[in-house]
Amino acid sequence: MSSATSSVDFVVVGGGLAGLVAASRAAEAGLFVTLLEAGRDERYAANSRYAGGVLHLAFLDVSAGTEALRRAIVEASAGLRDEALADALAVDGPRVVEWLSQHGAEFGSGGAYPFMGHMLKPYSLRETGFQNHWRGKGGDLLLQRLEASLLAAGGRLWRGARAVALRMDDGRCTGVWVQADDGEAGEDGAPRMIEARAVLLADGGFSGNAEMVRQFISRRPEQLCKRGAGTGKGDGIRMAQAVGAQLIGMDRFYGHVQHAQALADESLWPYPVLDIAASSGIVVDGAGRRFADEGLGGVAVANAIARLEEPLSSFVIIDETIWESAGRAFLLPPNPALEQLGATLHRAPDLVSLAGRIGMNEAVLSDTVSQYNAALAEGRLASLSPPRTVKPATLATGAAPLTGPGFLAIPLCAGITYTMGGIAIDADGAALDTEGRPIAGLYAAGATTGGIEGGANSGYVGGLMKAAVFGLRSAEAVARALPAAT
Repeated sequence: MSSATSSVDFVVVGGGLAGLVAASRAAEAGLFVTLLEAGRDERYAANSRYAGGVLHLAFLDVSAGTEALRRAIVEASAGLRDEALADALAVDGPRVVEWLSQHGAEFGSGGAYPFMGHMLKPYSLRETGFQNHWRGKGGDLLLQRLEASLLAAGGRLWRGARAVALRMDDGRCTGVWVQADDGEAGEDGAPRMIEARAVLLADGGFSGNAEMVRQFISRRPEQLCKRGAGTGKGDGIRMAQAVGAQLIGMDRFYGHVQHAQALADESLWPYPVLDIAASSGIVVDGAGRRFADEGLGGVAVANAIARLEEPLSSFVIIDETIWESAGRAFLLPPNPALEQLGATLHRAPDLVSLAGRIGMNEAVLSDTVSQYNAALAEGRLASLSPPRTVKPATLATGAAPLTGPGFLAIPLCAGITYTMGGIAIDADGAALDTEGRPIAGLYAAGATTGGIEGGANSGYVGGLMKAAVFGLRSAEAVARALPAAT
């Protein structure tokens, strides 16, 4: 590698919400900060730029109170590695919202649901399709304003700069090797070293790395719909693992249940989604058998779809009554948007005809529906295989009988927004080694981290809040440990 070097107090890898919050906060504290962002465009791709912009914790508004927030986080995240992480989120969630407000974020109540009490303005989730969804909306403007705050505080944002390796000295992270082609790289385009007193990894997980997705999440990554930026290539996770960091929860992701045609048609993602319809009816594989606990909600169902041998073989089975109720629920509901956008819905007056239209064994599908209806009527949904959660863990209208008249089969795919697993951290964002000890000088935040969301039920805590809280806490921990040079 090149011998060309520069020296700063704090290097942040990744210019999403976690990275920009951390870099801005550290610069305000007087540290000399460089933020590395692999994207070259002024409005580089980032999940937080494209996000719906609701800052909640486990589907509670941050005003719900510390203890209520903590309980909800612990309940949602069966894979929680350390309850101190829940404490950090519950305590600092409201503080982060206030800090963001002071740095240009504008919030309003963005919908009829209580958890949407702090939604970034201008509101997203008002138009279907990717191109109309984010540009000039809350997440996009927030990143622009945080960048301006960083620069005003004396920090630097280096676009087109990809971190490729960490430098360690006597067990301490002391810098990062950077690959760039903008004239600031080393000789002959070789990576250059940025020496630092601390490094934060916040580069967005690994949803954009097909081989890592294949290894940890789905054997068929090509059958998953990319419903986020797809810029997380797993660099931070791999760099941290190479220096002894512990990885946790790598087999889960945050996403939604999408129509199968969203795989090739960006007008069908990120919205509308089929989460609520799927949580009200049943989800079956190509053989006509249930394979998921629909009552856990859309994130869990999307993960179950991804684990199928053929994710695109799945369907949600509902009747017209559900389609006219649950199908019209939430913002940007799939009814009538899907048909207006040209997506295929299979309809039939009875289950036998429906099975014929989708090439499914009619006896198997009929038996699956009969077993489900009987279990629902008799109050024994937990006895089904797989069991059906009686009280949905997320937004849903609840299990409903499939009795007709009229039935629908909607082809599905799993939409992956960001991965939930990654580097294990403590409550201050310090990266932990395989023995659970902090790695000196190394921090992580956002989707690059694990142990906060996921678990057996793919529990969702809230990606924006997770990013912002641990971005802020890590910067403040670095500032305490490394007072600004005089």
